[in-house]
Amino acid sequence: MAARQAMESAFKAADTRLDRLAPLIEAYGDDRLLDDDGKWSVRDALAHVALSARVSTFGQRALARARVESSAPAPAAPGAPSMDDRNRQAVDAIANNSITDLVTQAKQGHADSWEDIRAMSDTDIDTKVPPMQAGGMTQSVGGIILRTLEYHEAGQMERIEAALKMHKRWV
Repeated sequence: MAARQAMESAFKAADTRLDRLAPLIEAYGDDRLLDDDGKWSVRDALAHVALSARVSTFGQRALARARVESSAPAPAAPGAPSMDDRNRQAVDAIANNSITDLVTQAKQGHADSWEDIRAMSDTDIDTKVPPMQAGGMTQSVGGIILRTLEYHEAGQMERIEAALKMHKRWV
């Protein structure tokens, strides 16, 4: 029960953050992020957040892996695009969407995730799954979902905020 409450609170906080930053992203969406040598814009980072906002899928995949007792996905095929290349292709496909549409898509991903979580049993949420990488830590399905939201997505939002803080209006 506590895991569900933590996830629900995290989704609400993420949506509030998106709403708070949306006007600034609208004004400064073409600014470059500060930590990637100018590869991505603020808008690109928001598009990445929108694409990955259905964080429940990470937990669902881990649960499916645990059920077939496979500890890791198959390695990428030789010559397959890198994670950076796949991210770039996906972001490019929606990066020209309006900021409002990207924020709406991210918030819809959160809402869909919450519905997925509500449909999961407590046993599923508490199921421990093997790490995806050697040396990784064993986590619960709920922990993976929460970590994806609070670390991956929040990390992207922190990158956005860092770029936005360059403007005097922000401070």
